[in-house]
Amino acid sequence: MLVLADGVQAAFAAGAAAELFRAGTSWERGAGGGLGAHVAVLALLGEAEEAERRWLREAENGAPLFQSRLAAARQRLGSTPGVMLTPDSWTLSGWLEPEGLAEHLAPEMAAVPDRLAHAGRSFTVAVEELVSGEASWVELPGQPAHRAATLLRAAATFPAGWGPEKVIEGDATRWLWGGVGAALACAPPWRNGPSRWDVICGFPVPVAVRPALGGSLYELIQRRQEGRAAAAVAGWLGRLGEPSLRVIAPNATAYREWAARDNADLGVEYPLSWERNGVLTAAIVRFGAFLAQTVASGSGEQH
Repeated sequence: MLVLADGVQAAFAAGAAAELFRAGTSWERGAGGGLGAHVAVLALLGEAEEAERRWLREAENGAPLFQSRLAAARQRLGSTPGVMLTPDSWTLSGWLEPEGLAEHLAPEMAAVPDRLAHAGRSFTVAVEELVSGEASWVELPGQPAHRAATLLRAAATFPAGWGPEKVIEGDATRWLWGGVGAALACAPPWRNGPSRWDVICGFPVPVAVRPALGGSLYELIQRRQEGRAAAAVAGWLGRLGEPSLRVIAPNATAYREWAARDNADLGVEYPLSWERNGVLTAAIVRFGAFLAQTVASGSGEQH
């Protein structure tokens, strides 16, 4: 399986993976980009439903994972009189508070490489080394626990979300970044692997029209990443010689069917990667499960 999702859109992937698991699907090899990599790890370990439960709990709690760094700083300062916080755009490495991401990933971090190896599962995660500008798939089994944690945190970072992961090795400083952009900068992970893959995308395929697109640099870069990712996935499907792909991704037709409204608009209602909204988070977990069930039954569009 390959799971590609940035930020809150990983909630869709969690719902989809859990539904495939309930339908009897299991996976021996996996890959992930963005926060979707964490969903893929849990699914590979037979814990897809646990990933779904965590996202539903996240939704119930108001999606604290997506607290901005500015809001977190204000919270720490409390009601200090005479203090005004303004972000410095030249030094702000990411919009979202990184402590929330570390807590979200923490339960698995100590044992993921050993558990994958013990289960006989192969898993690669996509990261980009910003100093060299090279993106690659990195195997998690066999990695020291602290290195695996760094790689999963780095994979989860994305332009409009958490900032790059700083890694100090001797006298050298490296910056690792991720997101769906890093995954699509690499060759597809199925080279010399299984002939059938489930591809779960948190972003719409084809790309959804976003009429309310803003002018923020973070937002525009993220929009470009998602657009390119959607085009790449569509390209895989039309390319001869690729393995058999079962793609589960949001699309306008399925969204209208799930919402049971003719005027349901995916481009308006589907959350942006960094959006903090508990109601929307719970909704897209359910939407992911609905679409996976539809595709698994053979009655849904597989793009």
